[in-house]
Amino acid sequence: MHRNIKINEQILDAFVELIEENENFVLYDYKGKENQILLKESLVILISDFLDKNLQKSKYDTKELIKAYIRAAFELSDNTVVINKNGNIFIKIIDESVQKKVDEKDKNTVKNRYNGVKEEELKAFYDEFFADEENKDFFYEIAKEFVHKYFIIKKISNDEYEKNVFSYIHAITLEKLVAMYDNEDGFFLGFAGYIFRIHFKEVFEYISELILDEIAISNRYMMDFLNYYSQDILVVKGVKYKIPHIEADNGLRWTVPSMLSIVKIYTKAKNSILTLKKERSEYQKRVQKFYVNGLSPVKNNELLLSEKASIEIETEHTVRSINILNDKLDMTKDPKKKVLLKEELAREEETLKQLKEKKQETLQKVVKQNGLSEYVALQKDLDTLTRKLQREKKILKQNEVAYNSIKSSLVKALISKRSVL
Repeated sequence: MHRNIKINEQILDAFVELIEENENFVLYDYKGKENQILLKESLVILISDFLDKNLQKSKYDTKELIKAYIRAAFELSDNTVVINKNGNIFIKIIDESVQKKVDEKDKNTVKNRYNGVKEEELKAFYDEFFADEENKDFFYEIAKEFVHKYFIIKKISNDEYEKNVFSYIHAITLEKLVAMYDNEDGFFLGFAGYIFRIHFKEVFEYISELILDEIAISNRYMMDFLNYYSQDILVVKGVKYKIPHIEADNGLRWTVPSMLSIVKIYTKAKNSILTLKKERSEYQKRVQKFYVNGLSPVKNNELLLSEKASIEIETEHTVRSINILNDKLDMTKDPKKKVLLKEELAREEETLKQLKEKKQETLQKVVKQNGLSEYVALQKDLDTLTRKLQREKKILKQNEVAYNSIKSSLVKALISKRSVL
């Protein structure tokens, strides 16, 4: 895209001045590597505002304009990687020694394995910008899109699958990388191949699992697709082919009929567990609302009522003390003693007042009966859900070994091709 954007030289001069004025936001030799530059988010915001102001009528997206003017300002070659990441702009310079030109005749050979980019550069980029928590679902999403597009929608044949599966997955990977990094440069064509290779098994494990999910709901096309692997020999136009089997390491061969019951039970339990966990989480949130300072309402009420009982005992003692003081006050004739008794009586009456207020405050904290009943009902439902969850987990565990055998056997079949006899 950036190659199509015509650079306005006058605006470029002002753009360069903007970068020079804010050079403290430019990190050269980023992470100790001479071929890496990072433009901090603060500068990216200034750049964005500058281009929005000076190129209001441009038909191009601001992100593309930013990249184009950065390339021009830093005099970057076309094969340099410029990406947006967490608000920053990252520049990775790929020189001729790192990205070698691949002849047209070698485009579909091992020489063009990573679009001419050396593996060490791809690994460095992977470690720096890809292998993190935010990309943990990346390969599952690739598998999901592949299964949906080519199995559920297009219903491709086994022949088309064997011929094109790797190129289809590579294309999906590239599309997702372009969307993620907002970049269509050739570097990512090589990077797509690199990450597909190192996550090859993971992708096909996800594909296998998604296929088995379809088998569990008796998807006829998917069952027919897997029946292909139950054949021993296939003759096409007079040529005999040996078909890969869905076969475990111990030699056990799986067919659709033999795997169907296990897959249905396992998948039903797996889905039930997900549903029950979600329901349990909702109930736990509702139950938690009744908790007071980390205590259940039942325990909270027990402590408060115990505190109320202690206050009542103390109140009784105080009332008796007041009565005794009043009796003494009535009996004494000594003016000085009367003063002292009145002072002591006032203190005891203040104590009694505080005890009554404390008792009232304590009673207000007690969870009312209707709230307590709701809590007990919710807790009962939560306990029922927990028991159901444990049952489903037990079923899952009982079928786990067989299911994993099916899945791993299917992975081997899916990455294999028929061979000529």
